[in-house]
Formats: sequence, structure tokens, C-alpha cells
Amino acid sequence: MKKPIYTFLQLTWGLPQTLVGSAVYLVHRKDDHEDFGNAKVTYWDRPEGLSLGRFIFIPIKGKSLLDHEYGHTIQSLILGPAYLPLVGLPSLIWNRHPYFRNKRKTTGRDYYSVIFEKTANKLGSRFTKK
Repeated sequence: MKKPIYTFLQLTWGLPQTLVGSAVYLVHRKDDHEDFGNAKVTYWDRPEGLSLGRFIFIPIKGKSLLDHEYGHTIQSLILGPAYLPLVGLPSLIWNRHPYFRNKRKTTGRDYYSVIFEKTANKLGSRFTKK
């Protein structure tokens, strides 16, 4: 997808998450940044990744996590304002809530086995192929 179209869609259809992503980006403006595809990547000091609109926040440079988080930016384009309640919040809870962390640990369930994470992987690998 062409960058102007991607950016326009993130600033209109994906506005709620793009606004939140912009605020997080400003808080981390002194961290290292780079462009990846059509997204702006910030390397921050937190252990997890986060995608909000066209903004990606990850702890280290690594293709696998970066592709996954880029997949979330594509989900943002597809779902628009429904992204936060359908993907963002469930993903945050799945990642951070002690109940689900413990459940994954005790059952061996893969983090990427839930639909919103699995779909992010598929979209990320599809749209970041070179």
C-alpha cells in the first residue's frame, strides 16, 4: 500500500488509535526511531511491543516482533475505530493480565494462538514481504 494512502487512512479511519499512538510517541520522542514500511517505529525500554495507528513501539530491533506489530497496524486500517475495542484492549489484557499469563504458562498455550494475535502475524508477514 502506498504511504500517502496508508497515512490518510490511519489519520481518518484509524484516528482514535493514531491519536493515542501520537501521544505515546511524544512521550518517547527521545528514544530511537526509524521508518518501517509505512509505520514509525520507536525502540523503547519496555519489554513488550505495542501498535497504535501508524506507530509501533518495540523493545529491540527484531524482524519477527516488528512484522507482528506491523500486522497490528494493518488491523487498524481494516477495523478503523473498532480496532481499540476488538484488538487493542483484548491484546493488552491477553498480554498483561496475570490470569492469562499464568494460563499460558501452565497450559503451554502459544501467545499467538488467539485470533487477534494470529491475524497480526499473518498480516504482518504478508505486508512486509520484500
